[in-house]
Amino acid sequence: MASWSRREFLKFAGVTLAATVLKPTPPEEHALGRPTGFGRVTSYSVWSYNNPQPGAERVKAYYRDDVLPIYDTVSAEGLAPYNPIWNLTNNGWVYSSWIQPVQKLINPVVRDVPSTGFWAEVSVPYTEMRSDPNDTGHKWYRVYYGSVHLVTAHVTDALGQSWYQLKDDQYLTRQEFVPAEFLRPIPPEEMTPISPDITEKRLEVNLKDQMVYAYEYGSQVLSAQCATGSTFTIEDQGFVDFRTAAGSYTVVRKRPSRHMMGFLGRPDQYDLPGVPFCTYFTAEGAAVHGTYWHNDFGHPRSHGCVNVPPAVAKWVYRWTQPATPYQDTVTEVKSGGTPIIIS
Repeated sequence: MASWSRREFLKFAGVTLAATVLKPTPPEEHALGRPTGFGRVTSYSVWSYNNPQPGAERVKAYYRDDVLPIYDTVSAEGLAPYNPIWNLTNNGWVYSSWIQPVQKLINPVVRDVPSTGFWAEVSVPYTEMRSDPNDTGHKWYRVYYGSVHLVTAHVTDALGQSWYQLKDDQYLTRQEFVPAEFLRPIPPEEMTPISPDITEKRLEVNLKDQMVYAYEYGSQVLSAQCATGSTFTIEDQGFVDFRTAAGSYTVVRKRPSRHMMGFLGRPDQYDLPGVPFCTYFTAEGAAVHGTYWHNDFGHPRSHGCVNVPPAVAKWVYRWTQPATPYQDTVTEVKSGGTPIIIS
């Protein structure tokens, strides 16, 4: 296994200590105060309403990847029974299931990339992945806040702009570049194991309540909403069943990042680079993983995986056994994986 030299580590750690918050878009005159954060629209379209409640008057339509300043958050009657959270924007209230919480953070650039590369997460609502390290390169993908990628090199273009080269686990030879300042390097200490000396751990997924629980020696140490597999009626396919199967599993594989693809060419296709912190419990690929393409936790909606917010996925990845070295892009588990009980 490759390892970093002390010199490489110190150089890397020194540039991960600070990030600059982009100056927020000035609010309109009727908005109150400064935004507490931002939200990215994840659905084709959403409405804002004059009040945070079902049946309220529609105010303004927003569309996928619109980024909205968020001024307040309240818990009230939701549009769905599993989620009571609404967000206040400049033009009324939007329902949080369709809004990904994001920030706009600019990061110091790592110019001396370690030989093994480093992991980094997108720290702005989205940025473009290009085929060349310049603004005219072909756009491969949009990469979104919270997605995680392996940085292998730093490049400066003719205008002096810094770019990171990425290594995609689905396209190993393809050239991929993103503006460096939009990725936050993840230092090794953020991926160290959590309670590694605890030998009795188990993760439970409650399909009825759509909750994930973690236990150490029978005591609960984590609870979080999730979104498990669902059933769909798909054009030209009919009824398809992707429900997460109940049963007793163990961790069989772990990846800090995965480009997940499936059913390309079908209406239910997905093509998702940088899915963060994947903890697999079946050989076929079912995993607990972070999700940036929705904020709709609390009811089934996946193709069989257990969707959780990125911060929860990172915690599960670090907490479950076995521990995984920072440099490893994938860890195959032959024995000793943490039990995962789905019921």
